[in-house]
Amino acid sequence: MKFPRSSSLFSAAVLGLLTLSTSHAVTFGGLNVTPRGPQNLNLETGVTELPQGGTATDSKGGLNLVGAAMTLNPGKTLTARDATLTTKQGGTLRAAQIIYDLKSSTATATGGVTYNDARFKNLSAPRVLLNVRSGFVTGLGGVRADVPALSGAALVFDLSTMQAVMTGPYTARQGPLNASADASGRLLMVFGGNRVVSSSTSPDAATLGRFTPYLK
Repeated sequence: MKFPRSSSLFSAAVLGLLTLSTSHAVTFGGLNVTPRGPQNLNLETGVTELPQGGTATDSKGGLNLVGAAMTLNPGKTLTARDATLTTKQGGTLRAAQIIYDLKSSTATATGGVTYNDARFKNLSAPRVLLNVRSGFVTGLGGVRADVPALSGAALVFDLSTMQAVMTGPYTARQGPLNASADASGRLLMVFGGNRVVSSSTSPDAATLGRFTPYLK
């Protein structure tokens, strides 16, 4: 039996691609995704492209991710380009690309990354990770910020306790805080409101132990 060439189903079968014009929200790995425009579904891989982007929200984790374009890989990842992610604690993460791993509930930002909240202003790093479950934010590959004025090899910030650990070589300055160290150094900063209220250049092992897993 021959199928008519004009059939959209025939075309989809040949190309392996099905385009849906609906912009209704869809559930994707616990996220609620609202496309801005069409959805291009690859019938062979199950991957859905949102060429005009959209918004992904996680009401439980308090995550809101907006991208100019998105790729949904079932059971694995959501990739957003020219993306902005906001957290329930008031943090804003912007990057050329943010990949949200569905299994680990971790968002990884790369490309012109900046992070801002009530404590950090213009924090940047080659790679920034947000663990949605634990509320830890990690900057890796060299981190800088305007407020507090700091630079270091890496920085981990706990959004629930308002504590941060920076690894050396580092420098950090804000009010009475004026610290620096070589590559072996570790700096613990404790925030109150939008400022560092205490710090330690020799944090105890138990405190460091909470942050170490996020430096890998």
